[in-house]
Formats: sequence, C-alpha cells, structure tokens
Amino acid sequence: MVRFFRLLAQLLVLIIVALASTLISMRLAIHGREVAIPDFRGMAPAEAERVATEHGLQLARSDHFYSATIPAGCIVSQQPEPGTHVRRGWRVQAAESLGPQLIDIPSLIGMSPRAAEIDIRRRGLEVGAAAELPTDASAAQSILAQTPAAGAQGVASPRIGLLYAAPPPEPAYAM
Repeated sequence: MVRFFRLLAQLLVLIIVALASTLISMRLAIHGREVAIPDFRGMAPAEAERVATEHGLQLARSDHFYSATIPAGCIVSQQPEPGTHVRRGWRVQAAESLGPQLIDIPSLIGMSPRAAEIDIRRRGLEVGAAAELPTDASAAQSILAQTPAAGAQGVASPRIGLLYAAPPPEPAYAM
C-alpha cells in the first residue's frame, strides 16, 4: 500500500513538472520573441531602417504628409505607435515628411475632371478620393467641390479630393 502511494506521488510530481515545463516553454515561445517598437519619428529613412533591422522589425514607408516641424524626407508618423510590443518580423508602417507645405492649392471648380487631374499632377500633388454627383445636363462633367479648398494652408496631405457633376441617370423601369 505504501508502495502504491509512493508511486502515485512520483507520478503526480512528474505530471506537475511536465505541466510547468510546458507552460514555461509556451510562454517563451509566445513572448520570448517580442520587442518594443522604437520611435522612428524624426529619423532619416536609412537610419530608421537600420534601427528596425536591429530590433528584428521591417519598416515599410507607405505615405507622405506635410509637416511644419519635421524636415522633408524624415519619418513623420508610424503605425503601431512607439513602445507597442510586437513579435519580431512585424511590419511597421511609416510615413515620410514632405516638409512644410510650399505648394498653393489651386481652384479646380468648374474644370473638367481630366483637366483638373492634369493640373493637380502638374503641381506635384496627388488626386485623392473622387466622387460623382448626378446633376442636370448644364453642369455635367465639371468639378463641383474640392477638398482642401483653394488656397488652403496647413494641409496635411498632398492629395486633393474631387466632387464632380455627372449626367443624370437614365430612367429605369422595373417590370
């Protein structure tokens, strides 16, 4: 009987050791490869990529924004935020600064969508979101509104969104 209890106690100790080692192994496997994301803001792209590589991260430069405080060509924002814990190999999205806004936003109201797109690209800007608004035939195929407005200052992005008139839809009948 004593031998049975001794065998049972040894078996319980082995089970506890196995469970503890499993939990510790899982903890190390899940959290052992985590790193805190450094602050890339204000760094030059080459320096930011070097720091990202040292931390086992990937840096993807995906966008451009105007910034009055961060010089052109430096990182202006990042996602995820600095200090966030992620696994090694994680991709950090970074946006580069275009420096302060030096380009005047043109007035595009009344232009055709194609002429407005050409003017936007000629000025070094980008066409942002575009939408159609069905109107009467007199205003068809002209720009009705834009964002940001003409002459706007302190613009964050080099994109101009357009709302243009479209011909009224043909009448449809359901049978």
